[in-house]
Amino acid sequence: MDNTVAPEAGITPAPSRIVLGRERLLDVPEICKLTGLGEATASKLMKETGRCFKLHSRLYVIESSFFSYLHELEVNQPCAL
Repeated sequence: MDNTVAPEAGITPAPSRIVLGRERLLDVPEICKLTGLGEATASKLMKETGRCFKLHSRLYVIESSFFSYLHELEVNQPCAL
């Protein structure tokens, strides 16, 4: 006998992330996962990019814009060791 559980009709699972065309919208928890930063610092970093926006009281940034900002930091403000 097969013990697999069929999903209820009409119920679709929530997407694990939001995809906008070929781009992903990153929210604060996603930035935390990518960077290892806490929520407050991740939120601050998102705002520093100048590319984040608020939608229904949540902050988002487009993935390519976020990584572009990090690359700009790498080039313009390299870490001096």
